[in-house]
Amino acid sequence: MNGASCSHRSECFSLCCRMDLDHGGAFCAPRTRINMACLPQTKGATNILCPCQLGLNCVPRDPGCPHRCHLI
Repeated sequence: MNGASCSHRSECFSLCCRMDLDHGGAFCAPRTRINMACLPQTKGATNILCPCQLGLNCVPRDPGCPHRCHLI
């Protein structure tokens, strides 16, 4: 469930266990929406950014721009 504490992404329905940089620990978060910054690959247990929602791909639109979720 989103907002629940987690230690690994497999514990979250969304597969996104996001680090809480302000309070420490980590929590389950929803996947990233269209045009939002995203994580192109997930490595390790927790993320700062989450992977895209289903149907979207995490791609850069130009070399100076971070990866964002887009409909491809």
